[in-house]
Amino acid sequence: MTKHKSLHKAALWALLLCLAAVLIVSVGFIALWNGEKLNTTALSNLSNPLVILDTNGNAIDGGKTAKYCAINDIPQDALDAFIAVEDKDFYRHKGLSYKRIAKAVLNNVRAGYSKEGASTISQQLIKNTHLTHEKTMQRKIREAVLTKKLESKYKKDKILEMYLNAIYFGNNIYGIANASEFYLGKKPAELSTLESAGLAGLIQNPKRFDPIANYDRFLGRAKLVLHLMRVQGYLSEDEYNNAKSESVEIISNRKANTGSSYESAAITETARLLNISEADVINYGYQIETYFDPDMQNLVYKYMNEPEYEILNANGAAADKFAVLTNTNGIVTALWASTPTVSAARRNFGSVIKPLLVYTPALELGAVHAESTVEDSPLIGGDFNPQNVDGKYHGRVSVRESVEQSYNIPAVKILDAVGVESAGKIARRLGLDAENENLSAALGNTRNGVSFTELLSGYQTLANSGKTTVPKFVKSVRDRNGRIIYRDTTNRYTYKAQAVGEDTAYLMTDILRGVSKKGTGRKLKNLPFQIASKTGTAERENTKTNTDAAFIAYTAENVLLLWAGNADMKPQNDLPKGTVGGGVLGFIARDIFTELTAGGNTPPDFVRPNSVTELKIDTADQKNGDIKLANPNTRGTKTALFLARFAPTEVSTNNLTAAAPIIDGQITNSAAEVWFNAAPHQTYEIYKDNVLQEVIGNKNGEYRYTDKYPDGANSYSVTAKIDGNTAESNEIKLYIPAKKQVHITVRKGGNAWYF
Repeated sequence: MTKHKSLHKAALWALLLCLAAVLIVSVGFIALWNGEKLNTTALSNLSNPLVILDTNGNAIDGGKTAKYCAINDIPQDALDAFIAVEDKDFYRHKGLSYKRIAKAVLNNVRAGYSKEGASTISQQLIKNTHLTHEKTMQRKIREAVLTKKLESKYKKDKILEMYLNAIYFGNNIYGIANASEFYLGKKPAELSTLESAGLAGLIQNPKRFDPIANYDRFLGRAKLVLHLMRVQGYLSEDEYNNAKSESVEIISNRKANTGSSYESAAITETARLLNISEADVINYGYQIETYFDPDMQNLVYKYMNEPEYEILNANGAAADKFAVLTNTNGIVTALWASTPTVSAARRNFGSVIKPLLVYTPALELGAVHAESTVEDSPLIGGDFNPQNVDGKYHGRVSVRESVEQSYNIPAVKILDAVGVESAGKIARRLGLDAENENLSAALGNTRNGVSFTELLSGYQTLANSGKTTVPKFVKSVRDRNGRIIYRDTTNRYTYKAQAVGEDTAYLMTDILRGVSKKGTGRKLKNLPFQIASKTGTAERENTKTNTDAAFIAYTAENVLLLWAGNADMKPQNDLPKGTVGGGVLGFIARDIFTELTAGGNTPPDFVRPNSVTELKIDTADQKNGDIKLANPNTRGTKTALFLARFAPTEVSTNNLTAAAPIIDGQITNSAAEVWFNAAPHQTYEIYKDNVLQEVIGNKNGEYRYTDKYPDGANSYSVTAKIDGNTAESNEIKLYIPAKKQVHITVRKGGNAWYF
């Protein structure tokens, strides 16, 4: 009995709420009827409802307008498809579906805010042309009032025509004429039934059902629309089956508008800033002012499309490419992608990840110095057997050399020493989504891949003295009424937090400058200013092809990220094995920075903070895997940079006193051979019976001296010298037996010789 009472009570409350909602809507409807005016200009204005401006206040797309398509030029199947999926009662209602409104209002009253819509095609047209985004009950009532006025002024066919010319189809495309041409390369009148269903299904979520990025989802959605058309009687069974068997060919190899990728990124950022969907950003008439610089965009576009630098995939077709240029404080001035979907992709960038996920965390935690050495030798752990790109092992190598030459095994060993979890925490502060990784992440093989913006964030942070620096596209946002609802401030991203110490950022940058001078990024070596860089290449397992090639470079003023690869990851679209990050992309980076810094625009040097100190260390200790300060009598020294907080304090015990070698020898083939171990910082004088025979220097390891003309018993010794100090070796004696004499006897009276 108690359960039934509760159900009745709940039903009663629901009824009361519904009645209250209807009363509120009715009163509001009456109150707003006379005050709301239908803007016929907005309905007939074919300009995109969303306006995106460059840094100079001009429209990025040049203010292009949508192509208008009259309803008579749209096939009936296309009209039926949109009605079936968006508003099946379109020709029966008077603009509003009261049943759907009542349900939505009830749910909104229960929730305490406007969480659910009930939009007909007429309402969507009003929403896209008249209203701002505020999710309030008053806005919903205004929408209802304007929709009724729309229906009273225009016939249904005209409303449907205006709607189809105003809706958004993704990739900055508005209107059915533009969408048909962009995706399918044809006019609306030429659309097949399945193509019509695909475009109709696309508008619910243009990003999810993007036919270029997600063809299978697009096709699945199209067939769902066909099913709705069949259920609602628009298609016979035969027509339905025939339509399902049709093919749809999407044009995916077109060149993107030079600014379209930037516009997409600006839309994504605006949605995040305003905490609304991208669809709402697109449909509510916002004006977005960006940091897009046409000059920088043209510069990037010019070299990424330079015929001399064409990059082909294994099929011989043009590879997918991406480029972005930013200031070191995060402002994105240019972004271009050959394929629209690349910008939002998560990729495996290979060794470009190493500085962010391995070396910067290791330096920040004091696990290594730049001059620390690690053994580059086989590393086998279960199924994980990393190899260097050249297939060789290089013995004990420094951190600097490992980064410069992009060795894999040292990176894995260092990440193992630091700890994947500890390194991941710092990588996340740099902007990477690095969580629950394993040692293969040291090679760029992260669990969920890395986005271009995450990668940029990491390198911008290094370039910006370790301060958290996220790429930013949007300068300000205005609503449809011109009211500013967001404005970027100077400190918004750049100076909120210190991701890593400025000392760590500088030292990592100093190491990456070596990549540009003598490492995998050496195509930048002749640029007359300081520039850091890193390359990366990702290969498809068990194949002779690559999926990604990346090159990132930065000065004290700019960060440039270049990428070429396989956007759809189909094996036939891979890059040839020889297409690597340090190849053609290096030439493109060189030329972009050359032009960017022409005319006296040379960037300043990176500023070394006081927390980075320069010390003299002992090279012999370094070779043995230990970092110690040189003492006044150290034999071999080098100057190196250290984080002051982790700088070495122990002084080397090596000194300038010459070290006497121990010599040994033997007789071989009637020659005397003497050998000893030489050190490169000493010179050696080799003596035979106290007579100087040879002077050697700059030799490392075993050295052999051969005396081809020994004479009986000879004494051999070696004198080691360094800076005036000498040391005598042991003395050895080698005895060469006298050659056996040949006696000739002459027999008297004869004329023959006998031996």
